[in-house]
Parts: sequence; C-alpha cells; structure tokens
Amino acid sequence: MVVLGDTIADDRTYTCVRCTTFPDQLARALSRAVGGDVEVHNLTIPDAQVSDLLHSVRTDEVDRSVISGADAIVVTIGHNDLAYNRRDDPCGAAPRYPRISWQRITHRCIDRATAQYRSDLDAVLTDVERLRNGRPTMIRLTTVYNSVIGDRVDPSWNLLAAIEPSTYAVQHMVRAQCAIAEGHHGLCADTYHRLNGNTGLRSAQPFLNPADATHLAASGEDTVAAALIALAYAPLTAAK
Repeated sequence: MVVLGDTIADDRTYTCVRCTTFPDQLARALSRAVGGDVEVHNLTIPDAQVSDLLHSVRTDEVDRSVISGADAIVVTIGHNDLAYNRRDDPCGAAPRYPRISWQRITHRCIDRATAQYRSDLDAVLTDVERLRNGRPTMIRLTTVYNSVIGDRVDPSWNLLAAIEPSTYAVQHMVRAQCAIAEGHHGLCADTYHRLNGNTGLRSAQPFLNPADATHLAASGEDTVAAALIALAYAPLTAAK
C-alpha cells in the first residue's frame, strides 16, 4: 500500500503522540481482509500541494516504481491547496500569513484555485493508473476538512469572517475530490462531514492536535481510518 500526499498522512511528523496513524490502521484492516501481509510505503511530502505530488509522480523514479507495484493507493492532498492556505497567496489575502484578510478570499478566487487543484489531481490519478497498467488497484482519497473554525492557534483564523469563505472553499474542494476519485475507479472517504458535521459548520478541533490546530489527534486518526475502512477494499479480495 502506497500513501501519497501531505503531512496530514505523514507518520514521520510526530504530531500525534501515542497514535496509530490512519494509514497504518487501514493497512492492518486490509491485511485481515486479504489474508496476507500489507507493506506500507509512505511517500508523503512535507507541506505538499497537489502540484508537488504531480511532480513527484511524474519524475521521481523510485516513487514511480513503488506506485507501479502497489495494489492499494491512498491519497491525502488538498489542505495546502485551499485558496487561503496556498503558499503563492492566489487571492492576495495573506502577505503576513498566517494572518488572512478573509474578505479577499472571494468565491471567484476560490473557484479558480479549486479548478487548478482539480486539474492537477486528475493528472495525478491518471499517472497512477498508467503506472499500474490496468492491474486491479484499490484507490482511496481522503477529503479535506475545515480546520479554520475554532482554530485559536493561527491568528485571524477563528474570526466570524473566516467561516463562510473557508466553508465554501472546503465544500467545493471536497466535491472536486470525490468526482475525480470516482472518475478514476476509486472512492473518496468523506472525512469532512465526519470531522465537521453534517452541515460542515462544526469545529473539527476536538479531532485535531491542539499544538497546531491542523494535523490529526488520536481521535482524528481513528475517525479518518474508520471512514476509509467503511469503504471496504474493492477490487482487492482475499482470493487475490
């Protein structure tokens, strides 16, 4: 099983003390389901955006070889592609990041950023499928969640003005993620509504590390793992 994406899925960041990460929990469940050992290759990239992942999938020969031999691919990418969180500040809202002028995070700017993300994510999964060359592959993508609501670590993130633009950005990215995953014969694990509730307006902070208000705490790792495990393991079977 290969894990692609950013530090949300990175077991080397140690942001969650005494946790079993969701990729490891999924690997254990998959091992039981297929009746054999599952080797995990965590290829996540610190602070990655989807463009970084695309570059790796296209140019890193070691990563490409590992992906080619993987029966299961788990993708967690998007937090750093949200319009208010991109390093290139596409809305001109964060020259003093992490302070953000939320009124500058407009729907128009969010839509542009989401379209760019969608195109690159589609390219990532297209390349993954090419590397797999038609072999049965379990493709799973975890959605982004809204870490802005209730975030008291990053200045300006807990403002009322942050709720609408962050919710709009996350909702539209989640829709794009699920559409792309399903278009590549995969499934998306809706961690957004598990962490932010049915309306998407509940703070995810009880599931997140209080030190950075972003990465997963133990309860968050367990919740994301449960969302993935609930999708089962098609097209992999115990008879494989």
